[in-house]
Amino acid sequence: MLTSLFPSGAPSASGGSVPRRALIEMLPRRGVLIVIGAVMAAGIVWLVTAHPLMSFLTLVGLIVLPNKYYTWQHKKRVALIDSQVPDMLAMAAGAMSAGASLMVSLESVARDGPHPIKLELDMMLREVRLGIDLDLALDHLAARVKSEEMIMVAAAIKIARESGGNLSEALEKLSRSVRERQNMEKKILALTAQGRMQAMAMAGLPFCLLYALFQLDPVAMGPMFHTWLGWGVFLAVCFWITVGFKIIKKIMDIDI
Repeated sequence: MLTSLFPSGAPSASGGSVPRRALIEMLPRRGVLIVIGAVMAAGIVWLVTAHPLMSFLTLVGLIVLPNKYYTWQHKKRVALIDSQVPDMLAMAAGAMSAGASLMVSLESVARDGPHPIKLELDMMLREVRLGIDLDLALDHLAARVKSEEMIMVAAAIKIARESGGNLSEALEKLSRSVRERQNMEKKILALTAQGRMQAMAMAGLPFCLLYALFQLDPVAMGPMFHTWLGWGVFLAVCFWITVGFKIIKKIMDIDI
């Protein structure tokens, strides 16, 4: 996994380090290579087993799984950044209450804050040092992270700077509201945990029954894996299981 292989970055050709986010974002750009590799692997499976179903499942799995893995890694990183936003706002508000400017408070968070939010703030501050307006740099930050909390932070800072209000007080209030929102989301996740577990049980139970029936009577279950009709039934079952899993997951996904 990328998070275990590259805890903070990986060496680049120039001797520096490549951030983990850059390594993760390189995956979608290699979609053509993934498809070519999947087709070659499916061809090898066909030559070895002469089994169309196994070749088809290999092709689909090798095309779908890398994208699923990238999506999981991205959601995991965004969730980690979201959990760090309240502390980041509290740190910045505390520094501004002590007399520091907005840029100095953001620099202190980028220097002393946790990963990976400090990397994103450091990239934003580098843009400002290169001459990009702070409002535009905040928009770039929100677009990179793709997080609702970070969009709220960027909007709050821009509005407070334009209106001339007390920015430290605004950041402190935003920190409390974001923390309360995240606590509510955690409560909803706890209340819907049973529904998500039922969805996973529903998706896995048919395959467990199929394996049990195959072990009990291989002759009767043989046509499922060696005839075109059996392959069609198997693919139809997989399709409807996926549809049911998506429906239950959509019902359990409550947006605040």
